[in-house]
Amino acid sequence: MRRRRVFGDETWRLALAGDRVGLWRAASLLHAEQMEYDAHRARAFARAVDGDVDAALAELNAGWTHDWPFPAAYAADIARVRFLAGDYESSLGALQLAVHGTDRLDPQIADLAAAVVARAPRLRLRAVRVVLAGGSPWQRLRNAALAAAAKPS
Repeated sequence: MRRRRVFGDETWRLALAGDRVGLWRAASLLHAEQMEYDAHRARAFARAVDGDVDAALAELNAGWTHDWPFPAAYAADIARVRFLAGDYESSLGALQLAVHGTDRLDPQIADLAAAVVARAPRLRLRAVRVVLAGGSPWQRLRNAALAAAAKPS
């Protein structure tokens, strides 16, 4: 699991940087390591950076199995694809599915909600509501503050 997390974080970093070449290279490396979902995820991010949301979502779907990722993680990746493509409202919709009712919330999910607010300040209240729907009470408070305080970029 640790290896998956390291690659996943790097793939997301490359996506945020808009590094298409790095994402395709990462996809090849992940495929060679037999980390198929993560390879599909890297390709999906590359396609989303190019603005091809349908191909990106199809790529994610092609890698999803009944074993991995869990539905909440898959929904978070859909949110990331939508974010990369500039569809911030749909990104929050997918985040809502990823967050709802979770006992512990991955900090990257809250960071993504804040990033949505930074890009689309009109969605601030909705982002706060999304992060209030999951996590421990402390996380809910912290994440709501993070989303509410996000500065436009």
